Amino acid sequence: MVPSLLRPALLALLALMFSVSGAHADSREVVDAFGDTVTIPAQPQRILTLSEIDLDIALTLGVQPVGAINGRGQSTPPRYLLDRADDLNIVGDLGNPNLEKVLELQPDLILTSQDRPEMLELLRSIAPTVVTSQWGTPWKQTLAKVGEVLQREDEAAEFLAQYDDRIQQVRTRLADHQGDTISVVRWNPKGPAYMFRDSFASKIARELGLVRPDHQQDEGYTHSLTLSLESLNLLDADWLVIGTLSNTGDAVDAMTEALATPAFAQLEAVQSGHYTAVDGSLWTSTGGPLAALQVIRDIESLITGQSD
Repeated sequence: MVPSLLRPALLALLALMFSVSGAHADSREVVDAFGDTVTIPAQPQRILTLSEIDLDIALTLGVQPVGAINGRGQSTPPRYLLDRADDLNIVGDLGNPNLEKVLELQPDLILTSQDRPEMLELLRSIAPTVVTSQWGTPWKQTLAKVGEVLQREDEAAEFLAQYDDRIQQVRTRLADHQGDTISVVRWNPKGPAYMFRDSFASKIARELGLVRPDHQQDEGYTHSLTLSLESLNLLDADWLVIGTLSNTGDAVDAMTEALATPAFAQLEAVQSGHYTAVDGSLWTSTGGPLAALQVIRDIESLITGQSD
């Protein structure tokens, strides 16, 4: 939370910055995820991404941001993006950017997902800020919005065409497994929860011809309440993926301990060897184009033992 005492001084500093930085530069208008019109530079050069999906999409579209936030539960950008984003300036954690660091980067455009109104107000005082998605917005819709904002519509359309081709390719390889069930589990320090049927990875699994078990058909895009170890049977399916936000810490320790229990060993997916650990910060996130490709690779590898 930004202390209210900082706000007058911050706004005064911002007013000075913009008075000397060329407020009459060329601009254009875009519509954000809430339908609000935002005036942004015609050709933004210093783009700051303050959500995982915005960073994912910017990199997909060939745009290298000047800065970003850490991935959820991580002290770095999202793990699956490190090979593309290891030189980024980090300005804080998801939902809690350090405004001093944001100011230092002098962004001319900020991309972010839905956030607290007071935070958005402060960000908009620093630079034009576009909210690219609301809670639960499908990643393809966010890709289209960011493509429009960055004038990379062609690149976004090209990626979606390649993505559709990849989906069809893997569906063909999984022809004998169409209709198989897959359980998507997020392990927290207090125990496991399963992702709901409309969550990011669930939708990709559905595109590949897999379905969620009958006992995991909750509507929504988040996850269930934490289950007790006595309820592990609710995690069972033909195939099982398990992830944690971090690759170390209490959640990993709790998962390791639970996996050694008789209750876990009795799951059909475990007895069949049809389970694997995945990057929970990717699988249980709001997603993104690069994250989606990784989910496809993980599923293909789990079921066929190989992937492209």
